[in-house]
Amino acid sequence: MDRKVKGITIMEVLVVMAIIAILASASILGLRNLVERQRLYSAMTQVANDLKEAQFRSMSSNMIWGVRFCGGVSQYKIFAVDPATVGSGCPRDANPSCTNDATTQRLVSFPPGVLPQADFYVLFDRRGYPLNWSCGIGAGNITLRNSYGSRTVIVDSVGRIRYE
Repeated sequence: MDRKVKGITIMEVLVVMAIIAILASASILGLRNLVERQRLYSAMTQVANDLKEAQFRSMSSNMIWGVRFCGGVSQYKIFAVDPATVGSGCPRDANPSCTNDATTQRLVSFPPGVLPQADFYVLFDRRGYPLNWSCGIGAGNITLRNSYGSRTVIVDSVGRIRYE
């Protein structure tokens, strides 16, 4: 009687396990890039929406609203300044170091790993136009970075807020 035993050899099992390990490591790297890209996109849309919220609040109330970013700090603050308390001067944020103080309405954290590239400060007047620290035209960009890359939120001189 000539009987052939059918089955898999240990070598076949090792080859299949090696192929599975290679595919798993490639998918984990791809998943990590996807997560980093989504964190950056989420931070960019969050910043744009918070800038639009501050702009809307300043147009709908008797307060001047602003947003302050500090380069390398994982939080930014949204604050309001009552124009009656500053007289004819420019309403500056009382504490430019991004710590919680009396003018801070909300402290917002970025997703893990996302940081602003540089300092950025903008106020919105009652018409929704951006102002900078010295009450000049506050047009500017805030660039956000993480290990995936960078994205920019743009505030132009007439108050349009967009991102790229």
